[in-house]
Amino acid sequence: MTINQIVSQITSYGTNHPQISTVLFGDFADKLDDSDIVYPAMFFDLDSAQFLAKQLSYTFSIYLLDRHLVETNALEVISDMALVGEDMVARLRTPSNTWITDDTINMDFFIEAEPDYLAGVRLIATITLPSLNNRCQIP
Repeated sequence: MTINQIVSQITSYGTNHPQISTVLFGDFADKLDDSDIVYPAMFFDLDSAQFLAKQLSYTFSIYLLDRHLVETNALEVISDMALVGEDMVARLRTPSNTWITDDTINMDFFIEAEPDYLAGVRLIATITLPSLNNRCQIP
């Protein structure tokens, strides 16, 4: 399985979720003030990769964000996005996937005020695939 295929699968998880309106892969910091983004949104990016003895692991950051009003506590938005995060973890751990996920997927909470009032969660998920690390596989 390639990185493109993994990104496509994670994108479909976000696109098919009933509480996610926009899904973007890649560096999204400069896109947060884009008028085309409809919230709640899922942004995700590839953080790192590791070659293990007979496996290859990719670590992704998955941000689940929604707007909150200036005068309200962002706790309700964080609570809602944490529930969406639970759904995402369940999808990443679906037995039909060709990868395995770590036993622990960290979830961080945050609130942003620039460029928009956003709140949500960040999941840090590592996806591991079998890899022979065999030079005979090289084309």
